[in-house]
Amino acid sequence: MKIICAGWGRTGTRSLKRSLEILTGQPSYHMQNILLNKKDAKLWHNSIFKHKEKFDWEKIYSGYGACLDFPSCNYYKELMDAYPKAKVILTIRDDESWIKSWNVLNNQILKSFTFKFLAKIPNTSFYLQKQIHNEMILGPRGAFQGAKSDEERKNKFNEWNQSVIDYVPKDRLLVYQVKEGWEPICKLLNVPIPKIPFPYLNKTKNMGHMSRFINFMFIFIILVIIGIILSSVFWGITYFQ
Repeated sequence: MKIICAGWGRTGTRSLKRSLEILTGQPSYHMQNILLNKKDAKLWHNSIFKHKEKFDWEKIYSGYGACLDFPSCNYYKELMDAYPKAKVILTIRDDESWIKSWNVLNNQILKSFTFKFLAKIPNTSFYLQKQIHNEMILGPRGAFQGAKSDEERKNKFNEWNQSVIDYVPKDRLLVYQVKEGWEPICKLLNVPIPKIPFPYLNKTKNMGHMSRFINFMFIFIILVIIGIILSSVFWGITYFQ
């Protein structure tokens, strides 16, 4: 593990993930690993709920050069101890744009019909991730510490960023905004700046389109399944007449 990212989600972690993969030649571990991979979801779920937050970091992060976003950022202190040579990047943005982006994620995707339906199917990555999300972000001991309003959550966001700045030694820390592009990360890692554009990904304005696409694909798949079932029934009735 070369890089520990202590910034919260919706601070440019997807863009940073891709940029670090380009610079290090290794994959970076992101919240999406948990959402899309049941094995990863179970590792985190068991560590948090069954083993009372006893983590096998080498097992979770094997083969990865960096970790970003929730729930990894919740444990940046423990990860600093586990990987004493790793640098820490704190991704930040102004709190108004952050809460706007968070609300888009929360209201248009996490509260969408498709996501809520999938999160109710037991023992799936969506089901496990939802429980992790509630515990490590929304809950009283999570990042938000039970904060409900936008103002309360912005305060928690700012408090978190300042706590990271106060805790991490300056020679290990980069406070970073993705709009700064390649230069600060390359300087931190002591690598040359790539001759390709910085990968700006997952912008807030695109998330509404993503939500509609996910819902459309879900409905399309359901209709296809219903069509197959009805066709099978019709074929069976016709065959046995």
